[in-house]
Amino acid sequence: MAGAPDPAAIEDRRARAIEESLDVRLRTRDPYPLLEVRNPLHGTGYLVMLPEFPARTSALCTCTDFARRGLGTCKHIEAGVRWLADHPEAVPVLRRERAPPPTTGLWKKIDERENELLQDPAPLSQRWRRPGALLIDPRGPE
Repeated sequence: MAGAPDPAAIEDRRARAIEESLDVRLRTRDPYPLLEVRNPLHGTGYLVMLPEFPARTSALCTCTDFARRGLGTCKHIEAGVRWLADHPEAVPVLRRERAPPPTTGLWKKIDERENELLQDPAPLSQRWRRPGALLIDPRGPE
């Protein structure tokens, strides 16, 4: 059974988001902020999704730290939260009268990809990313 996330480890991610020169760019605003967070020093870049900003409860990042540590955050998410706090124009304004965006068959495609995973010999750690990738780019792999 996993314990509660280590507060010191979470604070470390927040400090690193401030200390490191991370470049944050808005990819899409609607239906939720999708950010690209790059580290020019290391030449890395990851996607950060913040669907319930300012809450971090459903935040996701494509980095390995987020996937492996189970903290619910990483320096990229923390940098994204700070960036959005400084750029309120990038946060979508949710209105109750607005209808939810059409899914255009997205969930059907995700279900199809999940079914394909049963026949795929690749390691599970690589297979599970494919259905979720449709949430980032509904066009799928080129």
